[in-house]
Amino acid sequence: MTPFSRRSAWSRLLLGGLAALAVLFVTQSAHAYAWMIRHDYTACTQCHADPSGGGLLTLYGRAQGELLLRTQYTKRAEDEEPGKVANFLFGAFELPESVLLGADMRSLALAQRTSTSTFKSVRYRAFDGKKLPLLMQADLEGQVTVDRFRANASVGYAYDGALGASLSRGQDQSGRAVSRVHWLGVDLGEDKQFLVRAGRMNLPFGLRHIEHTMFVRAATRTDTNAAQDHGVALAYNGAGMRGEVMGILGNFQLRPDAYRERGYSGYFEYVPLEKLAVGVSSLIVHADAGLSQPVPAAPVWRHAHGLFGRYSPMKQLVLLLESDLLVVSQPATAEGSHRTQLGSANLLQVDVEPIQGVHVIVAGELYDQELARSRATWQGWAGAQWFFAPHADVRIDALYAASPFSTAESAGTTTFLAQFHVYL
Repeated sequence: MTPFSRRSAWSRLLLGGLAALAVLFVTQSAHAYAWMIRHDYTACTQCHADPSGGGLLTLYGRAQGELLLRTQYTKRAEDEEPGKVANFLFGAFELPESVLLGADMRSLALAQRTSTSTFKSVRYRAFDGKKLPLLMQADLEGQVTVDRFRANASVGYAYDGALGASLSRGQDQSGRAVSRVHWLGVDLGEDKQFLVRAGRMNLPFGLRHIEHTMFVRAATRTDTNAAQDHGVALAYNGAGMRGEVMGILGNFQLRPDAYRERGYSGYFEYVPLEKLAVGVSSLIVHADAGLSQPVPAAPVWRHAHGLFGRYSPMKQLVLLLESDLLVVSQPATAEGSHRTQLGSANLLQVDVEPIQGVHVIVAGELYDQELARSRATWQGWAGAQWFFAPHADVRIDALYAASPFSTAESAGTTTFLAQFHVYL
């Protein structure tokens, strides 16, 4: 096999893996909407318990979800309160101010076509002889605050995917208990602008958004579905700037230990204008054995360094951009010589909200596994999302993943997805 053929094989394998991720696990994670910058929200800590966004909502975040997120069918007064419907379980009972609770449930139906096949349903769960939409997420999450101290955790059920978050043993399609996050923290500073945490957390890196199968999330392994790691983190949210850095100790829910990555991840974001935020990210981790690397048994260093930005030139339009340089380095072993691989992952996403609660989403991605040695692949998304009722939204997407090769065997894949999401 020639060197180019070997690179081609690895490129096909990685492209297939990324496409499979997009097909199997798209958007099953907790909600995080970077396009909220259109409403002058450049920080995340007001609305989310996680200082970098996503996951459990604060009381203020729930209120804004009702006032700004969903479609309004009657005119509201500017000073009108959201009412109890915004609260946990639609306000069925009142929680103490020190307690936050939430639940996320998401289902998915999907059809896929390659150049050599017709469209067919490829993801479903059989129940009593019937094909039902796949349950992609079923999580309960909560936080208890005592003075400046916080305890935060989630627990849920996963039938397919999210293996990295498993609490119980099992494979895909076997049903497992999962915990995506669980951490203890303390707020510091006069205005509680600092948060120190220890536990299992989302990695601070790049854009925090729900489309976790995009190349910038999959290639950097910084998605919010199951890529969390255990460690210690320091976050800062101040006027016009925010950031977080995490010392990564490894994913203790992953076995064996040789595959656990250790190092750091962090980002810093600056807000030079009211609706413009720009940031930098950096990640370096090391594992004794490279999971899904060219030489799996060899130690591996993995880097990701990049830029990201959010801009809303008008309320109806938000542009999201991220570009990351990827480095994978493995020492020489009996199975092969020293290998250093440079790649890149790039994203441009456009979110248009013509009327409140209705979003038209278009995105383009470019991924190059090995710069100057392999051909880049691109991926295009087009979709619509409607927040049609309190705590509920639906979304449809069309995704085309193009292969860098022109053979019929590796031609592009077209996927249609329909999702239903409820949070309580």
